[in-house]
Amino acid sequence: MEKIAIIGLSCLFPDANNPEQFWQNLTEQKDSTSSVTVREMGVDPTIFYDPVKGKPEKFYFLKGGFIQNFQFDASEYNLPSEYVESLDNTFKWSLYAAKQAIKHSGYWGNQDVLSKCGVILGTLSFPTKLSTQLVTPIYRQTIEPAVAELLQNQDFHLAALPTATKPSLHNAMISGLPAALVAQAFSLSGTHFCIDAACSSAFYAIKLASHYLWTGKADVMLAGAISCSDPLFLRMLFSGIQGYPENGISSPLDKSSRGLVTSEGIGMVMLKRYSDAVRDGDKILATVCGNGLSNDGKGKHLLSPNTKGQVTAFERAYKEAQLSPKAIDYMECHATGTLLGDTTEFNSIETFFGAHEAAPLIGSTKANVGHLLVAAGMVSLTKAIYSMNYGVIPPTINVNDPIATDNNVISPQNIVRTPTAWPNNTGIKHAALSAFGFGGTNSHLILEKTTD
Repeated sequence: MEKIAIIGLSCLFPDANNPEQFWQNLTEQKDSTSSVTVREMGVDPTIFYDPVKGKPEKFYFLKGGFIQNFQFDASEYNLPSEYVESLDNTFKWSLYAAKQAIKHSGYWGNQDVLSKCGVILGTLSFPTKLSTQLVTPIYRQTIEPAVAELLQNQDFHLAALPTATKPSLHNAMISGLPAALVAQAFSLSGTHFCIDAACSSAFYAIKLASHYLWTGKADVMLAGAISCSDPLFLRMLFSGIQGYPENGISSPLDKSSRGLVTSEGIGMVMLKRYSDAVRDGDKILATVCGNGLSNDGKGKHLLSPNTKGQVTAFERAYKEAQLSPKAIDYMECHATGTLLGDTTEFNSIETFFGAHEAAPLIGSTKANVGHLLVAAGMVSLTKAIYSMNYGVIPPTINVNDPIATDNNVISPQNIVRTPTAWPNNTGIKHAALSAFGFGGTNSHLILEKTTD
């Protein structure tokens, strides 16, 4: 398969409105997570908070990664401003990221090219703030009479949540409309849809976009993923499945870590066939030379990964790239901070990379921004691209007692814990990125960068 060139990149991550800000935060070793507030949740979080794990209708962990200080100007888009303002952040962030990626590619205003551009986005099929508001009246009509009867108080009424504006009915279409809206706003092609492959969504979207380019059904493609769920719903869910750290410590690749930090954000890339990008003189940030996907199906638990499925994704990626694992200079692990997940991933690395006598440097950006769920791969990809282009790997922060495999194929010394020069600054650089999702949706993507 022909390599796929990345010619444009954008992001909206916690504490970073663009890739440059994100890179600066990484180089400053900044923790961009914070405690949830009324601003993010819409209600006082202390109403639902209880530090004791397992209590019904309560969450026991407050930290998260949030989009703050983001200003959205609806007039910048070729859509009715009043309509756009009535939409959830899922749509606003998608429009923002798409515009920035197009501008970064150099094709802003080039309608001949954009008319042949498709859009594939990974979206999390969870309720958002405004989609929740749409069903609130139905909930009230159903629940209020029953509660009033139980309390024998016919004057009982559920408290109404304040709403600044009436949300559009289109906010119910969170699983499909974001890509269509982007296509409409920028007059792109009719190829646009969303997928949900859990935490692997970003790399699944890039793989599908690559197929459109390989088959000639598109000349350029926007691909990425967005995580913009209702913070209250998300905290209830991850408290219910006990994914948060009960001890309060989330430090990917560290033995003390006992859970993850859920975060929100979006990342997007503009993709093009490599030969076309070279022909047209595009600035190539990196190329995708391998993208292995697998699904190992149902496991013991939603958060229980499977080594076999992860290894299968590795195998498929290097087969597609026709590349030896020994060529990988640095690997951005999925590493969410759950002890079982991180240990399983290390065992998968040992099984596959050990068999090829390969031992790349490794790290995880989730220590900086938390776990962006479906958009997690875009965080890893942005870090890897900037690391290759600047020739330095920012450290994985908060690793004091690093985990290791039984046979030390990947030893604690492989974890990048201080700013480190890229180990190969001549010839061709290679980075590998893993994203492993709920239910065993696995992906492993290989990036390549020719040294200028």
